[in-house]
Amino acid sequence: MKKIKIILGLAAFYVLFSAFWQIGACELADIELKDDMKQMATQLGMRIGVSDIGSDADLRDTILRKAAQYGTTLSPDQVTVLRDGYGKNVILYFEAEYSVPIVLPGFSFAMYFNPSSGKRPKNATVTTNAS
Repeated sequence: MKKIKIILGLAAFYVLFSAFWQIGACELADIELKDDMKQMATQLGMRIGVSDIGSDADLRDTILRKAAQYGTTLSPDQVTVLRDGYGKNVILYFEAEYSVPIVLPGFSFAMYFNPSSGKRPKNATVTTNAS
């Protein structure tokens, strides 16, 4: 009887540990991606004119690469790039929408994430396609 309790206890520990590990990894990746988006939207080099702001497709590709660094696979249609203004006065906004499956023994579910670079500009032009 004692061996059965130990085995059931270890199995329960494994399931809980696995769930917390997967959820924690997904949450951490989401936080890192959100921080990268905020950093990209407020880069000082772009504001003072040292570097040019890339095209929307270039910015989207950069977000896709950053997401891949954290183990998140995104398609270009899951990333929104908004732009308000021109030149040094441009306001950039990035947003992604994706889900990650959490797989446990006998049970699975999806966690939905929507990281963004901050407050959405009112008069921004939307470019959500990959072109």
